[in-house]
Amino acid sequence: MPAGIAGVPNMSSSRLIVRKAAVLGAGVMGAQIAAHFTNANIPVLLFDLPAKEGDPNGLVTRAIANLARQEPAPLGAKDRAAAIDACNYGADLPRLAECDLVIEAIAERLDWKRDLYEKIAPHVSPSAILASNTSGLSLAALSGAVPESLRPRFCGVHFFNPPRYMHLVEIIAAPQTDAALLDELETLLTTTLGKGVIRAKDTPNFIANRIGVFSMLATMHHTQAFGLSFDLVDALTGPAIGRAKSATYRTADVVGLDTMAHVVKTMHDTLPDDPWHDLFATPPVLAALVAQGALGAKSKAGFFRKAGKEIQVLDPAARDYKTAAGEVAPEVAELLKIRSPAEKFAQLRASAHPQAQFLWAIFRDLFHYSAYHLAAIADNARDVDLAIRWGFGWQMGPFETWQAAGWNAVAGFLAEDIAAGRTIAKVPLPAWVGGAKVAGARRACTRRRAPTRPPATRSSRARRCRSISGSSSRTPSSASGRPRPARRSSRPTPCACGTWATTSASCRSGARRTRSARTCSTACCAPSTRPNALSAGS
Repeated sequence: MPAGIAGVPNMSSSRLIVRKAAVLGAGVMGAQIAAHFTNANIPVLLFDLPAKEGDPNGLVTRAIANLARQEPAPLGAKDRAAAIDACNYGADLPRLAECDLVIEAIAERLDWKRDLYEKIAPHVSPSAILASNTSGLSLAALSGAVPESLRPRFCGVHFFNPPRYMHLVEIIAAPQTDAALLDELETLLTTTLGKGVIRAKDTPNFIANRIGVFSMLATMHHTQAFGLSFDLVDALTGPAIGRAKSATYRTADVVGLDTMAHVVKTMHDTLPDDPWHDLFATPPVLAALVAQGALGAKSKAGFFRKAGKEIQVLDPAARDYKTAAGEVAPEVAELLKIRSPAEKFAQLRASAHPQAQFLWAIFRDLFHYSAYHLAAIADNARDVDLAIRWGFGWQMGPFETWQAAGWNAVAGFLAEDIAAGRTIAKVPLPAWVGGAKVAGARRACTRRRAPTRPPATRSSRARRCRSISGSSSRTPSSASGRPRPARRSSRPTPCACGTWATTSASCRSGARRTRSARTCSTACCAPSTRPNALSAGS
């Protein structure tokens, strides 16, 4: 463990204990983060601007009251709201000294965040962590407004919406963040709040949003190219292909179309050299909806709206809504039922049906983008897969899906489509896709396959590779935040790569001070030198 930084408490000498937390920003996200801390029995100070009239804490008081009316419920029990104290930046900043963790969750404006850090810095406890819940802004740029003495305790912590239910939290180091602090913060997030943590690099939109939002943009691109309706695309891109029920356009509505437009703009502004940069222009239909104030679920209208009991979908040609009735074509539905992923992908690519061609296109471009950018955004392929599973609700991440469909065969299909100009970007696949390390990892993963248990039924606990003797670590409950004992298993549990661990020799210690999780030693699962590369946990 690295030595402490001069003048800064050595985080490696004691475990982080959060007796009280503060959340800065009482918007939808900030209020729900505060709610989830109270679910774990951690009292919270929730801050916002002083109200212009009446009670100075009026903005925060209303935000706390709204928690009881939101669906899905952010609070484990309505009386948990009593553990949230309403505060304002005018009179209550000295109370930050009471807190062991301060999370900033204001709007995604670099200038606003930097101004706030300068205002709160004198009041933050010398031993507290200051974290930004940014969804993709540069931590290096944000840390410039943090006093030198506070920088080792400053980092990014990106919750996904809604925080109580979405398993993923990304943590991101700023240039001077103490490495031991990140270990302690990860332990708090996994064991107390029940989250799955991924260490992301300080790149625009980090891992989950970088890949997930790209996938949504590529889907929107191909929606127009194939002339499909939004409800039909959602029928094709939800549970039919192992993704969340909200699929693509309903997911955008739930997230908020203004929020999605902001994330897309971040990619456009900060990734000028990305070969897919032209795709990062805000889609015209999305821009038009935002301009009209149709922001999705929070404004009761977006790509979809509810009229009485009827679900309606936007018809861009008519500039109005119509009854949603999108259905997968029977012949395409039959292709999706094929049990062999290799055969399924081959037949989707070979089919002349536009829905099948659409599905192949969105997977092809997802694989292409993920492979091209893997080294820049993540420590390893498994972190990408887990981030997408936990942050977007997919059953399998892009690299798992590719491997299940036959790595070499799909790579060949991709190369053919790139050469023929059918992909969104024309850049070739990176050399590692056909390299020796990948070939070795594939051989390791095919030596032993799970004889009974299909990948889709693995629990989050089973994603960690353990010896047959089990583990004494405790696995948290993501809904309540209260830990529960992990059960011992009489049989080996599978690693994400598909390998079954039959003896303790199949695994190596994760070198984690605070938990006894073990990580798989095969090359495809543990290519990183960071000991917690598999990040058990959301």
